[in-house]
Amino acid sequence: MPLAVGVLLSCSTSLGEISVYGRLTLAVGWALTQLVVLIGATWWYESRAASSGEPASTSASSAGGAW
Repeated sequence: MPLAVGVLLSCSTSLGEISVYGRLTLAVGWALTQLVVLIGATWWYESRAASSGEPASTSASSAGGAW
């Protein structure tokens, strides 16, 4: 869905130029929404990964084997 909306807004300049709030257009609003979702998802993933409780493995065998 996000890809379809992005393609639609990039192909139709008249649709992307629709004013949403003041000088904020539909295309810029969509880009900002995608940025916020990306940052939020990254933060959520990193916080879940950090709180998993499993210590990071530092042995040579788990890192692909000894050279």
